[in-house]
Amino acid sequence: MEVLKTKEKKVPRMSNKFLTFCLLCAVPAVYAQSTVSVYGVVDTGFGVMKGKGQQTSVQAVSGGNAASRWGLTGKEELGNGNYVKFILEQGIKVNNGAPQTAGVLFDRDSLLIVGGKWGELGFGRSGSLMGTTGYFGQFPKMGANPMASNFLDAALIGSLVNSGMLNNSVTYQVKPTNSVTLTAQYSNGISSDEDTWSKNNHYYGLSAQYKQADFSVGTVFTVIDYRKAGANNGADSEPTYNLFLTAYKMFGQFRLNLGYQHVWNSRNLSGGPNAFYAKDLGFGNAAKVKESRKGFRSDSFVIGGSYPVGGGKLFGAFKWNMGKWQGESMKTDADRDGDRWVASLKYLYPLSKRTSLYAVGSYARGTGMFKNAESKATRLTTAFGVCHNF
Repeated sequence: MEVLKTKEKKVPRMSNKFLTFCLLCAVPAVYAQSTVSVYGVVDTGFGVMKGKGQQTSVQAVSGGNAASRWGLTGKEELGNGNYVKFILEQGIKVNNGAPQTAGVLFDRDSLLIVGGKWGELGFGRSGSLMGTTGYFGQFPKMGANPMASNFLDAALIGSLVNSGMLNNSVTYQVKPTNSVTLTAQYSNGISSDEDTWSKNNHYYGLSAQYKQADFSVGTVFTVIDYRKAGANNGADSEPTYNLFLTAYKMFGQFRLNLGYQHVWNSRNLSGGPNAFYAKDLGFGNAAKVKESRKGFRSDSFVIGGSYPVGGGKLFGAFKWNMGKWQGESMKTDADRDGDRWVASLKYLYPLSKRTSLYAVGSYARGTGMFKNAESKATRLTTAFGVCHNF
């Protein structure tokens, strides 16, 4: 130890080297138990689109390959293999800087998760099991979309019905073996749970996946129980039941995807920005139509694959939806049945581990009741851009 001399007294002082050593030893003790990370995707480019009967449009797009987003995640070890973590994730529109969902800060995930060897238990706002969004969305976990793209008709919800976002949710996920993942999910009020239990819309979901290095098979089953009138359902509308089956298999470098969905009493066909409601398909916009006890019956089929080409990867898919409206109609002679198919291609070329160029295009054609919304049902959609992960 050095001695600092003063006029009044001698004060002992530790050497700079010894003090630095003590601080370095203390830092791991303070921070080893918790971590916080920032992550996200910035995806932007331009799109060329043409619906039947409409002029061709060229516009900036955000999320042509993957949804643009940013998020915060943190984890603290509690000991004995237990931990707590959080996920806060927001969708963004890169072309104008606006949030993906107006009025919601963390629209894609707002979760607190407690976990351990026994599984994970999550609370908060979450993507549903029947969807792509968020930590618990099962479509990407099961590798269900052969296009690996969320751009309009190229997305699975270009043909399939999803269950959207869930407020007030509780999700339990466990891996009883390295190959099996089981998940159960419940929402006490999909939008809000401020009313009594009997007057809130409830969601229930189950999923199971078996996965090996070159093979995966999974299933998702969800129920939406309507107790409160909404924009496209009545307080006594029959529940929506949604069953999805998916599998993929690797044959060398070629990956084959298969999928099937059956939906009972859906309030829409397809999902997200691609959704078709009864009012869109010629059945009228009156309350008795929107609040029909019965909804759409739907069957959808998916086949596709991917293969390395020219330093990048080529993706292709064909989706076919057959729908039938079983509810009320303002037109007695309305066509209640319709088919819609979508053919898609994508090429993804990596510039680095985090940045890729892409080109994606889809052509869709609707018949029967889809002719009432033919500019949307029959259309060409393309996007060209850059996707960066951080």
